[in-house]
Amino acid sequence: MDSKPEAHAAAAYPRMSPADLAPPPPPVVAPAGSNPYVLSSPSSGPPAKSTRENLREMFGSVGKRFSEAARKTEGIAGDVWQHLKTGPSITDAAMGRIAQISKVISEGGYDKIFQQTFECLPDEKLKKAYACYLSTSHGPIMGVLYVSTAKLAFCSDSPVAYVTEDNQTASAIYKVGDLQY
Repeated sequence: MDSKPEAHAAAAYPRMSPADLAPPPPPVVAPAGSNPYVLSSPSSGPPAKSTRENLREMFGSVGKRFSEAARKTEGIAGDVWQHLKTGPSITDAAMGRIAQISKVISEGGYDKIFQQTFECLPDEKLKKAYACYLSTSHGPIMGVLYVSTAKLAFCSDSPVAYVTEDNQTASAIYKVGDLQY
């Protein structure tokens, strides 16, 4: 016997079908100047903004915020200056304001001070309290203006000196209350 391997034991080559022998389809030719690796399609949204337009919008928005903050700051500074110059002296006004805030904190807030100072209806609620000066014929009086659901009232922060009928000097808290509206 021969030592040669038999032909039927070797791996057979793959056979080709008639479809394998057909020519390939023609290539799709892209328009001149286009990139074959980029697929573009029309956008359904608004056209994209340029970088310059985006920056202009961003700076415009930031500018509006700075403008609003500056306007508020100027308003607050003006209010503080008006408050300080209305008093007898800037130092007295500043110290009076500090004393008023300390009193509000120690007595539990404007609500409690309002209820202790003025006669209140059972369902009456304080809406807002404003630190202000009440203008009188004897000059400005520093205090708090209270706005409640039933009335408008004012109470001075400290006693106001006045002269009695018998020519004595006395002092009392200046209150104007029960201004119904």
